[in-house]
Amino acid sequence: MKKIEKFNDIANYSNRVFEYGFRAGHIPEKPVYAVHDGEEVFMTMLPFNGMPIERIEQSFDAVDFAVIEEIGRSKYLSSLQIYQFIGLRGLAVQRQGIRNRLNKMMKLRLIREYELKMPEMVSGLKVYDLDYKGYQMALNRGVIFHKGNGYLSNKRKQELEQFDSVEDIKRILVGNMIVLANLMNGAECDRFGIMETMRPVQELPITDGCIIRTATNIQLDDESILLYEVVRSTPHAMRKLANKINRYYKLINDVRYRQSNYYGYKSVPQLVICGESYEHCIKIDKYLRSRELISEKDSLLYTEDLFYVQQTLQNLYELDEDGQRTWYSLPARHSVRDMERSA
Repeated sequence: MKKIEKFNDIANYSNRVFEYGFRAGHIPEKPVYAVHDGEEVFMTMLPFNGMPIERIEQSFDAVDFAVIEEIGRSKYLSSLQIYQFIGLRGLAVQRQGIRNRLNKMMKLRLIREYELKMPEMVSGLKVYDLDYKGYQMALNRGVIFHKGNGYLSNKRKQELEQFDSVEDIKRILVGNMIVLANLMNGAECDRFGIMETMRPVQELPITDGCIIRTATNIQLDDESILLYEVVRSTPHAMRKLANKINRYYKLINDVRYRQSNYYGYKSVPQLVICGESYEHCIKIDKYLRSRELISEKDSLLYTEDLFYVQQTLQNLYELDEDGQRTWYSLPARHSVRDMERSA
C-alpha cells in the first residue's frame, strides 16, 4: 500500500472536541455551493509585498503554518473549512482568529482571496488559495502538489488562459466539505485526497483514457476506496460526467489497475456522484440511463450536498429506475465493519 502522507492521514485529523462553527440542527434549505447563473470569480487585489519567507516564518506559530498547509493540500478552502481542518488537527483557534490570520497572510502575499458573486452584489462567498510565497512555504513543509492542486501564478494563468470558473472552485469546496463532515461525524477511514487521480502505474501522459480525477477520495480501509465526483447544475456538467463515467468503467475493468495502480490500492474504487439535491441526483441518474451508463455489474452511488451539514454517516444511496433509494452508511470510528446496508 502507498505510504500515507502527513496531510492526507486521517490519524492527524482525529480531534472532534471543538466548536464546529455551525448549528448542527439548522439545515440550510439550499446547498451553499450550488452554482448560480451570472456568478463570477473576483480576485482581491493587493499591493506587492517583498518580505522574504524566512523572515515571515520567524513570526509564525503552529496555527499559521497549519493554515498554509491546509490550503495547499486542499487547493481552495473557505475560512470555515480552514477553521474546521485546523480544529480536527487539535490546534486551538477561534473562528475570528482564522479571519485575522487570513487578512495578515493576504497582505504578506502568502495567499490569494477570491469572491464568488454576481457582479451587482456587494459581497459574496470568499475562498482562498496559495500565492507564490505560500506555495513555497507549503512545499518546504511537506505538502504534496500535483496537477489537481498545483500552483499557477496570475501571469501564468493569463498566458495559458487557465482560470478556474465558479463551477471549478465550488466542486473543490464540496469535495472538502465531504471530507470534513465525514471526519467530524466520526467516520472510520484511513486516508483522504483532494483532486487526485486514480490510474494504473504507467508512463505519462496517459493517452488511453484509463485515468480519472475526482474532487475528493476517501480510503475507508485497504479494500474500500470511495471516489466522489461533484456535479453542479451547469450547461455542460452532464456531458462532462458521462465522459468521466466512461473512463471510470475503463479504469476499474482494466487488468493493469488491479495489478499495479498509482496508490497501491488492493481493490477498485467505488464512484459516488454528489449532486446538489435529491432532485438533481434523479436528473443525473435519468440522463445516465438514457446514455446506457448505468451498469448492473459496476454500480454507481449518489450523495447530496446537504448531507454534509448534518450529523449523519448514512449519506450514500443507490437509485433504481423509479428513483427509489437504497441507503448505505459509512462505518463509524472504533467500529471496523463493512458498510451497513438498509433498504
